[in-house]
Amino acid sequence: MNYMFNCEREPLALLVELTPKLAKRKYRESIYEAWNYCCGYCNKPANSLDHIIPKFHSGSSHRNNLIPACRSCNSNKASLKMEDWYRLQDFFTEEKLIKIQAWTKEDISNVLIDNSYNPQITLAM
Repeated sequence: MNYMFNCEREPLALLVELTPKLAKRKYRESIYEAWNYCCGYCNKPANSLDHIIPKFHSGSSHRNNLIPACRSCNSNKASLKMEDWYRLQDFFTEEKLIKIQAWTKEDISNVLIDNSYNPQITLAM
């Protein structure tokens, strides 16, 4: 049998099954997973993504500018600068601030290939 791809892990094979909706879900999921589904600020369960640099201040929606947040932190921070807002919070820690700052500078090239994604593709030509 002839296969269109050398193996199911080949990047083109991944694109066959990755719809825009699924791609967005996996993108968001990877951010939640990286923070163990906890708010990056207060450690409560996260149920939203916050822009570290707010869109209001020309912040992007790239992975390094998004952090899981509980609704309370996300709405309280609003369009304020993250560090200024975070330092005023009762739950502020220098260690967490350093972790957030490292997140914004993290090399994400290894994240673009999802090693856990294993589609079952057997396309014949």
